[in-house]
Amino acid sequence: MDDEVSSFKLSDEEFKKIFPFDEPREGQREVIEQILGYYNSGKKCVVLNAPTGVGKSAIGYAIARYFENGYILTSQKILQEQYYRDFSIPFVLGRANYTCQKKAALTCDSGPCRGIRKNFCTTGGAVSCPYIVARENCLSSPYSNINYSYFLQMFPMAKAGSQFQRKLIVCDEAHNLEAELLNRSVVSISKDSLAKMDLDIDLPDPLLSDAEKKNWLFGEFYRYIAKAFDNVKIAMTALDRMPNTPELKRMSAKRNALGNLSSNMELMKAMNDIGQPVIITQDDYSIEFKMLFCNELFKKMLMPYGEKILLMSATILDYKTYIKNLGLDETECAYIECDSSFPVENRLIHFVAVGSMSMKNKADTLPKMCKAVDQILRENPDVKGIIHTVSYDVAEKIITELRYSPMSSRLLLPRRTNKKAILDAFQNSEKPYVLISPSLTEGVDLKDDLSRLCIICKVPYGNLKDKWTKTKLEKDRAWYIANACTTLVQMTGRSIRSETDFATTYILDSDFLKLAQSAIDIFPKWWKDAVVID
Repeated sequence: MDDEVSSFKLSDEEFKKIFPFDEPREGQREVIEQILGYYNSGKKCVVLNAPTGVGKSAIGYAIARYFENGYILTSQKILQEQYYRDFSIPFVLGRANYTCQKKAALTCDSGPCRGIRKNFCTTGGAVSCPYIVARENCLSSPYSNINYSYFLQMFPMAKAGSQFQRKLIVCDEAHNLEAELLNRSVVSISKDSLAKMDLDIDLPDPLLSDAEKKNWLFGEFYRYIAKAFDNVKIAMTALDRMPNTPELKRMSAKRNALGNLSSNMELMKAMNDIGQPVIITQDDYSIEFKMLFCNELFKKMLMPYGEKILLMSATILDYKTYIKNLGLDETECAYIECDSSFPVENRLIHFVAVGSMSMKNKADTLPKMCKAVDQILRENPDVKGIIHTVSYDVAEKIITELRYSPMSSRLLLPRRTNKKAILDAFQNSEKPYVLISPSLTEGVDLKDDLSRLCIICKVPYGNLKDKWTKTKLEKDRAWYIANACTTLVQMTGRSIRSETDFATTYILDSDFLKLAQSAIDIFPKWWKDAVVID
């Protein structure tokens, strides 16, 4: 940190004007002044790596207030609600979250106003559509609280530099930024999705080259989708005058699917035209086109909307790899890393090497892994917790092996179709249930008695059976290692949510030792200090 940055100070009056609470937590004021010092020295982007407990949301909002306007982007609805609850920052969700006023059985995503005529719900001559009202309220505020998927979908590149530009963009949970950007352009086509959209077109021959498959996507398939999209929009102009709600709902779903597909194809074509590599994965039932890198997407879809950018997360662990992945110039960026304020004795991570869970060794290790999980559960009979498995097959194997154990009745495996119901049962029951899942590394707040126990069965390396992941590894091994470290730290953070919270974590995969040795400089010190080798 140079003298210009370290010498930047706010007066007490200036700090009180921008900070949203009566008093800052320990270190918050220093971090805010350091961020502003970097911006004052000419930096375009600041990366803040701060664990839970530092109070990143208050820091981000204070920086936005200093600049007097800004977007605050988050990855989850629950975080948007938190920003609104804590700071009264207006937010907007996707249309599907609002009920249509003309047809109460429909959401605003399915309502007739989505037709060509745009006949929005009105009251007394003013637009009263709840989605439009929320959107306008959010965008007219100097501080707008928006999730990534909405921002990247609804802010077309053509509007960059217009009234939509702000002085600051705060990206919360910024370790997810690559995935959010890539998902915005991915094109997934399956036989089932084509059937749901009433489309009569075959997938390309799997024997075609990747170049020929891209020609099919941007040629024959693109023209077919454009025509189908036009036809369904025309059909909607008749339906929006009719009371046939089921048919309107069906046609709306078809229109939305076609619109999203068309939008993603247009963006992917723009990236393909400037030479960005596309990874194509195909089987007998589906084909997927996915960008390999997100740097050009970041440059075109996010950077134009903010003069300054603040990237915040608890798990931006390899700073240089992170900004390289986004295509940022290191001379334009600065990095700040905070320590954890949580007592280390409350968050111990015990490494118990049961065996390697690599693809080659998993079959031999799994029986021992199941016994170890059963033993840990028996030693902790009265507490709730979580078991991270990385894959459903490991979760199902543990459930099967423990079926005769008294611990079996404690295990809850949420799936996509019943996730909310399972999580509600887990949170509301006094029984010491234990979640077991490959997909709860983020987005669940298991504070206090909701989790006193965390078991990690497998180091979360990316799946090398996935063509995209394998290709990315071949291009950038540092990214692959950093991604595994990020996911692992996220896993251990589900159960420790405050300075008074406590939980015991076990890492059972012996491959953790190999990861730790290769990533000794990536894991933050506060996390390494908690690791105990048993």
